[in-house]
Amino acid sequence: MAAVKPKARKKVAAPKKTAPKVDKAFLSALKNVEEMAIAQISSAKDPFKTGIEIIAEIRKVTMRIENEIEDDSRALTEAYDSGPGMVGIGLGVL
Repeated sequence: MAAVKPKARKKVAAPKKTAPKVDKAFLSALKNVEEMAIAQISSAKDPFKTGIEIIAEIRKVTMRIENEIEDDSRALTEAYDSGPGMVGIGLGVL
């Protein structure tokens, strides 16, 4: 009696993972912020000082967004750096 060989499985390509796209309305809002900043800087009495103040506000917003992302991605079982000179330790690390 001849041995029956199982049929080989076809290799199926894994679905391509694409980066999540940013909403068009969000990109439009960012463009509007840029245009508003340029207009305000160009009409300011001291363009350099105004530009620095606008950039400082934009940096504050980006830091808040980065902190939100870090908070959302941090699990209780991870060790994480929570600031200079301080390391947080989750429950599963010990």
